[in-house]
Amino acid sequence: MDLQGLATMVGLLAQAGGLDALLGSQATDSRDKRLHIGYSEAAERLNIPEKWLRERISTLPHRKFGKFVQFTEDDLHAISDMHFVSPGARTQRDDESALMALQPSKRSRKRS
Repeated sequence: MDLQGLATMVGLLAQAGGLDALLGSQATDSRDKRLHIGYSEAAERLNIPEKWLRERISTLPHRKFGKFVQFTEDDLHAISDMHFVSPGARTQRDDESALMALQPSKRSRKRS
């Protein structure tokens, strides 16, 4: 390989963010090694406002250490899965509301 080819290769590596980026492997940082994350990072990873998480925490999977609320990777996936929407697909809620429409009213007329 000549000197110009080597310079081109180094330039390409610099543009791509290094050899790891070209090979598709991600460099691990200290954040990836943590077992739990707090509200702000969880909200950032889910791409939602932190306030939304805080307001609905009683209905969402999480860990609690005293007064500290923490989330794991599995918790974030579960939260995401809880809000999956498939347009056109029937849900159990749809079936329940259809059943409720068929039931007679609880206020029946008195017969004489």
